[in-house]
Amino acid sequence: MKHILPSREIPMLVEAREKKRGFVPILEVLIFLAVFTAASTVQAIPTYIVMTGQLLSDRALLGSAGALLQEGRFTEYLSAVMELALQFLNNLPVWIRVLNLVLTVITTVVCILFCRILQKRSLSSMGLNRKHILPEYLKGAAFGILMITATVLLSLLFGAVRLSFSGFRIGYVLLFLIGYMIQGMSEEVLCRGYLMVSITRRNQVWRAVLVSSLVFALLHIMNPGFGILPFINILLTGAVFGVYALKRGDLWGACAMHSFWNFFQGHIFGISVSGTGANDGVSILNASTQPTSALLTGGTFGIEGSVSCTIVMIVSLLLVLFVMKPVETGAAPHAAEADRTEQA
Repeated sequence: MKHILPSREIPMLVEAREKKRGFVPILEVLIFLAVFTAASTVQAIPTYIVMTGQLLSDRALLGSAGALLQEGRFTEYLSAVMELALQFLNNLPVWIRVLNLVLTVITTVVCILFCRILQKRSLSSMGLNRKHILPEYLKGAAFGILMITATVLLSLLFGAVRLSFSGFRIGYVLLFLIGYMIQGMSEEVLCRGYLMVSITRRNQVWRAVLVSSLVFALLHIMNPGFGILPFINILLTGAVFGVYALKRGDLWGACAMHSFWNFFQGHIFGISVSGTGANDGVSILNASTQPTSALLTGGTFGIEGSVSCTIVMIVSLLLVLFVMKPVETGAAPHAAEADRTEQA
């Protein structure tokens, strides 16, 4: 893999291990899970507050629940409350869906604080460089749009979906664009800028890409329709994002790829994003699934669970591995200086 992936001596990876040496992958993953749980808990608080308000305002539920409690049927009471909560989560109002995307900024902040305070890492070691942000972001956005468009075109060719224009609300579409720009960045900071780079402090680059991609795929395990093919596709997607970030020596492009893949999928083409539901009324196009194999349609998980996505992600991974040249300018002097410091 030496000539396919960048070495551990690119600037962002050298900076990541300058202050603190890393751990074996399993320990890095366990620490990651603790950070992720903390961020997710804080991030979910506003949604649970709104959901609790919805439950308390449902007079019919409160009346029937009160009767169940008076009769001592506590188990049935809990079942009724849980059923209503699930209905709410599966049919979130548009503004809550946008808010949930925006609130993922909490994950970004938690990861940055963890890396800065506990790992003693700089922002540039997470790939958040201050130079060339716009050109890197635009390149990544173009790549992400190209990938999802190719996936949709393959699905159309296979007869798996049919597209039609939607009576969309442009205001909501633009709000979702902002939301996904924040959400895509948060997941890239979490899985690539934090976890993948942290693993490289003590392990080879290929192992860091593989482990972070596996974790990224498993984070979707609770999504509706998740299965073997969706797992494989999300794993490949994580590898594409990870290798791209390492080859560029920068995270901005991967953030844009992730954001625009999700945004175009859900709110341009109107396809369920990782099984999270339809986007009728808040997408420019509507995608209707045709009666054919779930391998072609992706089933409940959406197009990310289809063979069309598998094909596109394999091709994309081959491109970033074998065609894209790594950016390693200035890495050697920096690495040599770090080595001298450690020896001293």
